[in-house]
Parts: sequence; structure tokens; C-alpha cells
Amino acid sequence: MKKIALLAITFMLALSLIACSKKQGNSTTTGGTSSSNADTIVIGVASDWKTMDPARAYEVYGNFYFYATYENLYMVEGSDLTPKPALAKDYTVDDSGLVYTFTLDEGHKFSSGNPVTANDVVFSINRTKNLKGNAAALAEGVAKVEAKDDKTVVITLKEKDASFLAKITNNAFAVLDSKVMKEKGGSDAEDASTADKASTYLDGASAGSGPYVLKKWTANTEMVLEKNPNYKGTVHANKIIIKEMPDPNTQIQALENGDIDVALSVGPDQVKSITAGGKAKVVSAPTSTISFLLMNNKPEIGKEMANPFVQQAVRYALDYKGFQQLAGDGALLPLSFVQKGFVGAKSRPANYQNIEKAKDLMKKAGYEKGFTVPLTAANFDSEGLSWVTIAEKVKEDLAKINIKVEIKTGEIGVVIDDYRNGKSPFLVMHWSPDYYDLSNQLAFVPGDIVGKRANWEPKDNAELVSLAEQAKVEIDETKRAEISGKMQDIMAENSPYAFLVQHPKSFAVSSRLEGVAYNDLCKLHLNDLKLSK
Repeated sequence: MKKIALLAITFMLALSLIACSKKQGNSTTTGGTSSSNADTIVIGVASDWKTMDPARAYEVYGNFYFYATYENLYMVEGSDLTPKPALAKDYTVDDSGLVYTFTLDEGHKFSSGNPVTANDVVFSINRTKNLKGNAAALAEGVAKVEAKDDKTVVITLKEKDASFLAKITNNAFAVLDSKVMKEKGGSDAEDASTADKASTYLDGASAGSGPYVLKKWTANTEMVLEKNPNYKGTVHANKIIIKEMPDPNTQIQALENGDIDVALSVGPDQVKSITAGGKAKVVSAPTSTISFLLMNNKPEIGKEMANPFVQQAVRYALDYKGFQQLAGDGALLPLSFVQKGFVGAKSRPANYQNIEKAKDLMKKAGYEKGFTVPLTAANFDSEGLSWVTIAEKVKEDLAKINIKVEIKTGEIGVVIDDYRNGKSPFLVMHWSPDYYDLSNQLAFVPGDIVGKRANWEPKDNAELVSLAEQAKVEIDETKRAEISGKMQDIMAENSPYAFLVQHPKSFAVSSRLEGVAYNDLCKLHLNDLKLSK
């Protein structure tokens, strides 16, 4: 009896070990390592997702998801922000500069198995326009879109737009399976804003031709993506699990424990803890996010800050190298409102800071003895760098020219509202492009979006306004770069802004993760990611 009992116990132990082994082999977190299954990659983020409908989404992390599940006519690749052929293999523009004809590439299929046709492109663009959501802003310039045949799409613009190709790389122009969408209540009709009922479906399933399909999304918790068997390109990992981790320190800890393979939403302070040669490695790359100071141009609001000599004195007093160090490895110093990566971008000279010149300008302004000014900084950060920390550095620098800065902090929502309404006399702010083209940056010129927030009127600098109009329609890159350069030179010396730093993106990944190329539009190309064995 004892022998039989002993054999039974041994048998049960063996079954238990086998079961445990199988559980560990399939888990992404068991045993302290996410790499137990090389076919699954786990990513920690603090996203801003509100919807998985590409015609409605306008969030910073939107294209992180949409590039994984959908394709556009043109998209970005690797770290490059230059539009490249995707669903379209080429395009032509007529002599008017208004009519773009795209020829679709062969062999692209939706996850349903349906082939991608010109009719799907027409449906998708019209749906974005007619839903009239946030994403529709990027499609405002489209007058009409037509399918000439199954493989030819003709898009006619309302006016010439040198930024059009850049705009169509955004999720607003993601191509959806029109057959599936119509089955799920989707509409591209003029009354789509009320008639379309497909957004709920898209929050739980994708309808694209991208490398992955959405299997589950629980807002603020987790997303699960699985390989699209019909995708034309290469996909390495069979499954991607994206976990919401608002605390960056928690992401780093999870990475070091092997529970995740990417800690994406972290900053320069967190990655300092990563030890070279260990289980994790640091990745740094430039972003297109810039931090700047806004000095209100309206004397009733900005008081001393509205004086052009004071504005110039502030620019010369700032220690830009210091801001670069604060932002971390990979930070850049743009001369003005055009960051590196945009046509004609210029860098700030190393010897730009000039305290004596700044003091002379303060004297010309009538403020040789200085003054006291409030500086607003929201309790927020840009790529891990606190706005309050930026304000403290500004305070330190401006004290050298007798400007006494009193820092005022506030919640981001309140600060943003005052900024948008042009009520802030002096504040720290950042700018992240909606699309990656010079035209996006023209918001800073007098009378445009940011210009209005600074109460900078078109009459204050007619030359800049004229150059901006030229930049919007000039397709020749050489000529456009010349226009861009002129504008930067003017704004560097005459504007109500001081552009401080172009932020890098620093994050951490498993030392075994390959194919990591950060792109400011889509963050990571998930189909390129691969865990080495």
C-alpha cells in the first residue's frame, strides 16, 4: 500500500511539474521574465488613448496603435519622418498642384481577407471628413476624393498645400475595410456625424490591413494585438501586449524584473538608473517636441514683457546649453520655431548667450534696474522634463539682467485655457506637431494659432506673414528651405517667443529586444520588434 501511495504521489508531482512548465512557457510574466515566450512582446506605456477609431482619434499616442493595425497611402518608416509609399506605390500631381493621383500597390489585404481597393480609400477619407471629429482638421483641405478604378485614387485639394503628403501619413487618412465598416454601421455620407455607428465596434476590433489586429482594449488597463495573417509585410512577434503603467518608475521596475520588454513612457531621470550591460538598455532619439517661453505682446497683459527690447534681452540672457543638459542626451537647440527634421531647420549658435548685450537691450527698453514678473509653469512635463524645472532655470538666468521672476504653478488644464485665450503674460509652454511639415509650425507666425495666443498681430510683422503664405504652397524643397531659413532668422530676433530646447525621447527596453527605431509620429513600429533567443 505504501509503495502504491508513493507511486501515486510521484505521479501527481510529475503532472504538477508538467503543468507548471506549460504555464511558464506560455506566460509573458511568469518566472520574472517576459522573454519566456519570444513570440510575445510586452510594452509598458502611459497612453492618452480615448478612441480606437482612426477618423476620431487626435491623441499623441494615436498613431502608435494605428500604425500597428492600419495602412495609409503613404506612411513613415524607421526613425524617418519623410512620407514613404505604403498602400500607394506612387503618385503624380497635375500642373495646378491641386490634383493628386495615387496608384495602389498590389497584394494588400484587410484582416478580413478583403482586398484593399480605391473604393476603400474613398470611403475612409470621406468618413473622416464627414464625421467632423478632431481628426477631420487634417482633411479639411480635401475638396473631393474619387476612385478612377480599383487601383487608382484621385484626390483634389481646395488649394495648394505643400504639406499634403505629410498629412496623409496621419491616422486621419488610415484606410478601413469599407465592407466590414458598413456591416458594423459605418458611414461616409455627409450626415456621418450622426449616421455612423461604427466607433464602438472599432474600440474592440480593428478593420485595417496593418501588421496586427486588435483583439482587446480595456481603456487605462491593457491592449492585446495579434498578428494579421493577411499582412503583406514582415511581422516578427505573434502577439503584442500593451499595459498601462502611469508611473514611470513602475515601468522601469517591471522592465528590470522581466515583466515587460519596453518601458516607453519614461524620462531622463528614470533611465539614469539603467546599468549598461544589464538586462535593459537605454534608447534615445530626438523628438519634434519643443519647449518655449511665450511673452505676451499686449501691454495690458504682458506689461514689460510686451516690449520688443525686453523680449530680445530675454533671448540673449538664457543659458541654452543648460536647458539642453536638463533635457538629457539627444536634446537639440533649434534657432527658432523650426525643429531639426523640418525643412530648412537651423541650430542655435553655441555662443548665442550674451549677458552684456542683454543688459544693453534692457537699458534701451528703459528697464536697466529691472522689474518683477510672474512666470506661469504648469505641473506638467515634456518628455520627462518638468515645466517647473524649466521655469526655475529661466528664473536663475534672468536674474543676471535684473529680471526677478516669480514662478506661479498650476494644473495643466487651467494653464492651457489661459494660454489659448491669450491671457498669460509670461509662461513656459511646449509644442508637439499635429503633422510633420513646416506648415504645422506656421502656427507661430503673427495672427496664426500661437501668434494669437501671444497677441501678436499680422500688422506687427507683415514680412513674416507673407513668407508664411509662400511656405504653405511652395512645393520645391530648395525654395521652401530658403523661405524657412528667412523666417527663422527673423523670428529669432523679433518675436514674443524664446525657443529653449528640442526634447529627446529616452526610454528603456530589454537588452534582447531588436528592431527598436523611435519615430516621433508612431513611437515604435511594432512589427519591427523582435526578441532574440
